[in-house]
Amino acid sequence: MLSEIIFRRFAAVGALMLALSALASAEAIRGTLVPPADGEKLQLALAGGGTVDLELLDEGLELTMRDPQLAKRLWELRGEHQDGGRFAVEKIFTVKDGELHRVTYYCEICHITTHEPGLCMCCQGDTDLRELLGE
Repeated sequence: MLSEIIFRRFAAVGALMLALSALASAEAIRGTLVPPADGEKLQLALAGGGTVDLELLDEGLELTMRDPQLAKRLWELRGEHQDGGRFAVEKIFTVKDGELHRVTYYCEICHITTHEPGLCMCCQGDTDLRELLGE
């Protein structure tokens, strides 16, 4: 019984350390979106020059990055470089005055925050874009 408890604790600590190392190994790139045509994959024009194809790991990330209200933003994307010159995006931020902002959408009527553009899941009214300082 005691050995099982010890094993579970070591397993939990190991899983936590693995998760933390994965976060620490995430890379960050900055740039602006290349205006995409409908159905085309997103590309980021890197601040240092060149472009990279984006592989968004979540549909909500893609919807947010395709939001016309954010078309000219400077982005910081976190994730990992993949084979074939792609960048697998795990987290997105806009950059304003050199500081990172989280992108959210808020319904004033229902007081609901979501992370992708579209109608409120409750009242079906419009949501407002909000860029919140911090990670």
